[in-house]
Amino acid sequence: HEEVSTMLSGRPVWLAARLRGLEARDVLAAHRQAVRLNHRLLLVIVPASDDEAMRISRAADASQMRICRWDAGDVPDENTQVLLTDGPEDLGLWYRVSPLAFVGGSLLTGIGGESPYEAASLGTAILYGPNVGKHLASYTRLVDAGAARIVRDADSLAAAVLQLAAPDQAAQMAHAGWDVISSGAELVDRVIADMSDYLDTKDSA
Repeated sequence: HEEVSTMLSGRPVWLAARLRGLEARDVLAAHRQAVRLNHRLLLVIVPASDDEAMRISRAADASQMRICRWDAGDVPDENTQVLLTDGPEDLGLWYRVSPLAFVGGSLLTGIGGESPYEAASLGTAILYGPNVGKHLASYTRLVDAGAARIVRDADSLAAAVLQLAAPDQAAQMAHAGWDVISSGAELVDRVIADMSDYLDTKDSA
């Protein structure tokens, strides 16, 4: 984590996590818009799978932005605009160095999105698309707390990234997400403790 953070030299970073190939065009278009106003902004893309990585790589090449292929041994420099990884194996690292993340599988129909709690638990502000039916309650809870924001297309994604690239903005959302995660953990711990007490009482009776 320290090595990667040093390598990025304090650049503003946002993450597209568990991205699908069919979402890549919108995400790359959003980044292209954003770097016009924040030229040091770096996008890290973590594909959902190896198959998706191939599709995303082709879309990145077509974008004509300056690409760094992390798993091929490339090292990002000041001119790098997009850092591509091959899959989600090191996703935890990228969440930790990216204060803002778009959670993939949410701009497409038929997938149902990905759980946002992975990002929230690692201190990342969350952006997501409208198609999160499998995790709607989780996203609603985070939105209500101010920890997540919905986007619908490349334009709204670019606008959100530019606004939340400011460290204080993303930090507020990330803190709200952590509050949601930690309050849920406390509730689970309390239920487990109550059940243990009940079982102990029943056994002694």
